Amino acid sequence: MPNALNPQRRVVGGRAVVNRDWIREFTGASVGSAARWYKIRLEQPAEHRHPEKERIEGSDFYDEKQFRDFYRWFQQDKQDKVLKADPALHELDAEEVVSINRAAELLGFKRASAIRKYLVSNPGYFPDSVGEVEGPTGRLIPAFRVGDLQDFDTKRTGDKLGKVGRRPGAQAEAPVGRPSALEEALAAELGALAGEEPLTATDLAIRYAAEAIERSGDHPGLARELSVQYGGPQRSWKYVVHTAREQHAAVAPALSDADRRADIALAALRERGDVRGLAASLAREHGGSPDVWSRAVGAARSKLTDPTP
Repeated sequence: MPNALNPQRRVVGGRAVVNRDWIREFTGASVGSAARWYKIRLEQPAEHRHPEKERIEGSDFYDEKQFRDFYRWFQQDKQDKVLKADPALHELDAEEVVSINRAAELLGFKRASAIRKYLVSNPGYFPDSVGEVEGPTGRLIPAFRVGDLQDFDTKRTGDKLGKVGRRPGAQAEAPVGRPSALEEALAAELGALAGEEPLTATDLAIRYAAEAIERSGDHPGLARELSVQYGGPQRSWKYVVHTAREQHAAVAPALSDADRRADIALAALRERGDVRGLAASLAREHGGSPDVWSRAVGAARSKLTDPTP
């Protein structure tokens, strides 16, 4: 059984420092990943580099502010390195079945061997094959459902190990509602607001999520964006966004289905641009037919171009 984490945070000369266990709890990283971040720090951009260690009472500590900056950069850099899929992938029927070779092309892999390696080395990361089809040489090769490939592309993070964001060791089953990593991430903001109103970390996080929904609309990548902006694991922000979404729905004036779809389409246009296949993508994400969502996208375009409030 792995040892329980012992996260520590201290203030030395007005500056916060944290130990390696704090870093692991904050990020959900394994002991190996956290050690590697430090080992390759000289390969990282100087302005976002992992902080040097400091010996305090016989233990290693790291500047908290510098680490938070490094981790925000690391998450964004990882996301930026995600392979770009062929836009045609999200225009295909979700129930269509394609060969492993075609799946590799659609997902941007150079060879089908990348998929075979995922299936062997990282079980559960890549979708399972749904059968076999005849390959170019006549032999049978694995085949995949397009809808599963679309989901994989939407969720892939750029982490070559696949499953990310898990809290290590005994923390893995910690409740999502109030994880200490999220409390730590928002500690400074909570301190600044202490004289105004009593708030928990979850209360403040829900406020931030609700403000983001009001500002730019609800969209699938919102939890990741909030995690990058404020710190804390994505899994916690997913819970927060879900809660904020429910509260927003409870107080928002009733909208017709058409208005609701138009608002969702408007948020998608602002986030993704007027990309080809947007209506089909929204139909997969929110349900309904592409034709209905095509009308919603049209209505949203009008809102974007209409100068009147």
